[in-house]
Amino acid sequence: MTSRIRIAGGGLSGLATAVLLARQGAEVEVFDPRVGGGGRFFGGWQVLDNGLAPTDALIECKQLGFPSLPPVRPVRHAVLLDAFGGRHEVASAEPYTYFILRGGEGSLDAWLRDEALTAGVVLHEGCDAPADAEVVATGPRRADGVARELVFRSDLPDTVAVLFDPEATPSGYAYLFCHDGRATFGVAQVRRLRSLPEAHRVAWERFRRELGEFAVEDRHEGGQRMAFAPPRSLRGSNGRWYVGEAAGVQHFLFGLGNRLALRSAALVADGVAGRWDRARFERMLYRPMLASLALRWAYERLGRAGFRRFCAFASGRDFRTLLLRLNATSAMRRSAARLVMAAWGEKRQDTGPLPGAWHRRREAA
Repeated sequence: MTSRIRIAGGGLSGLATAVLLARQGAEVEVFDPRVGGGGRFFGGWQVLDNGLAPTDALIECKQLGFPSLPPVRPVRHAVLLDAFGGRHEVASAEPYTYFILRGGEGSLDAWLRDEALTAGVVLHEGCDAPADAEVVATGPRRADGVARELVFRSDLPDTVAVLFDPEATPSGYAYLFCHDGRATFGVAQVRRLRSLPEAHRVAWERFRRELGEFAVEDRHEGGQRMAFAPPRSLRGSNGRWYVGEAAGVQHFLFGLGNRLALRSAALVADGVAGRWDRARFERMLYRPMLASLALRWAYERLGRAGFRRFCAFASGRDFRTLLLRLNATSAMRRSAARLVMAAWGEKRQDTGPLPGAWHRRREAA
């Protein structure tokens, strides 16, 4: 392993990679164009998916090299709203997800920054990285999905509510999370992106009707984008390593990428150290991404009545168990994903730094 490693990007993926490399004795420098960390996040709730694999996400984090994490909130209950006014309560014996803060004090980003500094990482803020940095963690190069979020303080009780209505939020969904008076409302879509402002308005009105009057204070509104491009490797043709969404790593069904980002950081850290494991890459990243693509195809064809049936079905079962079944990386699921790739793929695939990465065809303007 080269004793001095430079990482472009100081978000989750970049800092996680830096921590793992520094703990192995490397001299690591991280170059973050922003000051203060947090990237595009501003203190809202995000998700550490616990329905992706049978191993609990917190146990997996320890296995990846993160024996502790900032405070997480286990989530076992939710309300799913359908397009016809239905409310469906779902629950699981074990957490089906964990809430984590992204951006600001007490967030995963702030914790990783402190861990990096403790491990001896040199952090350069407010400046560009060298063009030949060994690791690239600069976030998505294109927008395969977008989200518009509102973070605020509220008097809502602890709440997890998700709206599935393909007419209100085409190709996506809306969500409202609140814990300890800190709330996050958002709409995420991967198609018909120009309708996002209207979807945001319609979904907000629906949640206000369903949940009753609640306080909205200290508002902070912003947007996010995600990239989805299943890579065939995390090392580019230029010899540099790519991690997180810079490598197109994302779960395409709901855009829940934090767990996959941490996996990619561990894989890249091992690769830089000369321990690249192709089989582990396939198992931990590539196959789950293919499964999420097959699920995305089905999701966009479900329709309002189909979502109502799904919500009703989910309400009678352990929700985490259901998510684990949906995310199964079976050979049949991978075969279905390859058919979707053939139907949805760009005619001329991106010849960027990661050859062979697949991209969905863009919408017509």
